[in-house]
Order: sequence, then C-alpha cells, then structure tokens
Amino acid sequence: MLRSFVRRVVPAILLLASAGVSLAQSSPAETGRVVDITVPAPALTGNLLDTPDTQAAALYLPPGYDDQPDRRFPVLYLLHGIFDDYGVWIEHFGVPEMLDRLIAQETLPELIVVMPNAGNRYGGGYYRNSTVSGHWADYIADNLVTYVDTRFRTLPTADSRAVVGHSMGGYGALNLAIQHPGVFSVVWALSPCCLAPIEDLGFGNDAWQRAYDVTGPEDLQRLVESRDFYTLAILGLVTAFSPDPAAAPLYGDFPFEVVRGEIVLDEAAFERYRDSFPVRQVRAARHTLRELRGLGLGVGLGDQFSHIPAGTLAFSHQLGLERVPHRLDLYDGDHRAQVGDRLENTVLPWVVERLNRAK
Repeated sequence: MLRSFVRRVVPAILLLASAGVSLAQSSPAETGRVVDITVPAPALTGNLLDTPDTQAAALYLPPGYDDQPDRRFPVLYLLHGIFDDYGVWIEHFGVPEMLDRLIAQETLPELIVVMPNAGNRYGGGYYRNSTVSGHWADYIADNLVTYVDTRFRTLPTADSRAVVGHSMGGYGALNLAIQHPGVFSVVWALSPCCLAPIEDLGFGNDAWQRAYDVTGPEDLQRLVESRDFYTLAILGLVTAFSPDPAAAPLYGDFPFEVVRGEIVLDEAAFERYRDSFPVRQVRAARHTLRELRGLGLGVGLGDQFSHIPAGTLAFSHQLGLERVPHRLDLYDGDHRAQVGDRLENTVLPWVVERLNRAK
C-alpha cells in the first residue's frame, strides 16, 4: 500500500511543482523536493528469496539544490523498519515537510536525505549480509552510497554522511556502523530491534515453533493470510542471522530442535546465533565505534516489543563497559507513536550537528 501511494502521489506532486502550482503557503523555491530513483543492487544478486537486484529509493533534495548548482551537501540515510518501505518516511512520518520546517527555521543546514527500500518476502533483510536473503549491508554501504555519490551533489566522505534507522532500520544502522566502518560517521538507532535474542525475541515466544513447523509455500501463505507477524519476522530473522542455503525451503539453521513439543537447544549452534547479535559484537568493534563522530540510541520504555527496550539498554551497557561514547535517549512512548517527534526535535538536530558540512 505504501509503495503504491508513493508511486501514485509523489510523481503527481512533482508534476504540480514543475508546473508552478503552489501546494502550500511556501513557494517552491522555499521547499525541497522528493525524487524516486531505481538503484542497481548487485549485492543482492543470487539471493534465495527472489528479491530483485534492482531496488527503489527516494531522495529529498533541499531547497538550494537546484538554485546553487556548484554546492555540495551532507547526506543522511534513513532506514525503515520491517514490513515497511520508504513510503513510511514520506506518508506516515512526513519527513519531507519536517525537513522543510527545520531548514526554514535554520535548525538544520540544507542536506540530502536518502530513503531506500529493504523489504523481502519475510518483511526485510535486516540490512545484514546473508547467503540466503542477500548482502543487504553491502547494498546500502557500497551499491547505494556509490550510486548516490556519483549522481547527486553530495559531500562524498564519511564525515559528511550519517545513517538513522527505526526498528529493523535501527538495528541496520548499528550493524552498518559495526560491519562497514568508514562509510558513516554519525549513527542513530530509533527503537532498534534485534540487539539481543531476549524477551519476546527469545525462544519462549510460541512463534518460534510455528516458524520451525513451516514446510512449504502453503504454510507460508497461511501465515500471510492470518497476519502472523511474529512468525514471518522470525523466518526473516533466521534467514538473515542464521542462514543455511542447503536447508530448503526455509534456508535457515534453527539453533534448536523441537522434541515432543518442547524446544531443545543445540548449544554450539545457539552460541553462534547469539554471537550474530550486536550486544555480543561491541567488544570486537569498540575501536571502530569509538571513531564515530556521534552514536545515539533512542527507545520508548513502553515499546510493545519487549526485547527492544531491554536490548537497547543492554547494548548501551556494553558500550559503556567498552568506553564507547554515546547518547542514550529514553522517553515515555511506544514503538512508533513518538518517533516523528523524536526525529524532528532530538535526532535530526543532534545527528546533523555532528556532520562535516563544509562545501
């Protein structure tokens, strides 16, 4: 639905703007514009989930982009959550209008904002490299960044490039900071999922057994029709965090067996699985993380997904143990309701202030 909205509405907005029709009280020269792009994604070639190796993305170009043809701009990448696409930033959170306001108020300098898609049949590839779901981290850090830097007037260095994500995208922002050092210099994770396999992400959640019991397309279709969010998300999690190309049809290595209705862990496989989560990766990545110009975490303590506040606090604790400077933003809110407000009033000003904005 969101993808359809973007395809129908954004081109119409651009057509009206190009015809000189005012869509708001501000004139076109005082607002940015959103453009759609199609990006080659060779990092996704050969994935086993039939995800296309070309991907759609949207860019916000600031008001001065067309008026100042010799000027270059810092860049912010916004990563969406599971079962979303880039339309969530445009339709739900109103990011283009938010950026127009902040730039007009001089709270933000003019900047380019890139909003990629990262979905697949299980809701998303978690911005990770996987032999099953594709090399999503490489797509963002290599394919997409290179495409944007060569076709738009960016400041094409890490100190002028930031990444912010929500939920699955919050995890993705941290994973990119850990696995692709030197690409982004400022990182903020909003309500990041999947930092540790605890609480509702642990094996006490019955959805794990439902995922384990899937044997073919018919089972998957029933999950889709019943809107079994957790089970579909877990299938995506397994193919991203514990992929096994030889284990058709799910292509995931579950770190347990089900014996007489009970989950029995494979201890060695479980330890490998736990090692794939960021809380266990902080120590090895501590030097990389200390070199960031800014690292922020934000979470509503009333988040409906109980592993998110617990995992965020655990990740912050590990950062503290490894003396990694960071900001922890705790607030009274749930998984989504306060995200727009936090993005406008806390995250964007803090993130962009730390970027090199020299022309």
